[in-house]
Amino acid sequence: MPLHPHTRSSDTRRRWLLWATAVALLPAAAPAPGKAVTPAARVPWLRVRFPRRGGRRLLRGRLQAPAHSVRDYVIQGRAGQSLDVELETLSPGASFKVLGPQQKDALFMSEFSALPLWQGQLPADGDYRVRVSLNAVQRARGESMDFILRLALRAA
Repeated sequence: MPLHPHTRSSDTRRRWLLWATAVALLPAAAPAPGKAVTPAARVPWLRVRFPRRGGRRLLRGRLQAPAHSVRDYVIQGRAGQSLDVELETLSPGASFKVLGPQQKDALFMSEFSALPLWQGQLPADGDYRVRVSLNAVQRARGESMDFILRLALRAA
């Protein structure tokens, strides 16, 4: 016997309300008084230095879920410089994104690309972050990932 359409709708609403209530009851992590916590503040990072005119760097790393499932590589860039980023790994769910100096918008997100490769011109002076991460499924399974990150910074 098929379910009445209103029954199905109320079951969905009931599940949604239970989920929303459970999330609302979770303890919130509050920052220490007087200190604002930004998402980037919780991500481990490494500054990658280049000569003034640019250069290439090859970085090897390992991510291990759940505690170490994301890592930032910070590059100081100038407007007009070109940045090349390539992520090499055997893990199918690995991804990276390139964040601009304000970290509000991603210049590139590899999960929406067929190749783990980005080449672009930097729009402004400042610190750019290349964030390498495991996907949600890998984090939930506690998986690890070895990777090689190739970075190239060229003068304008």
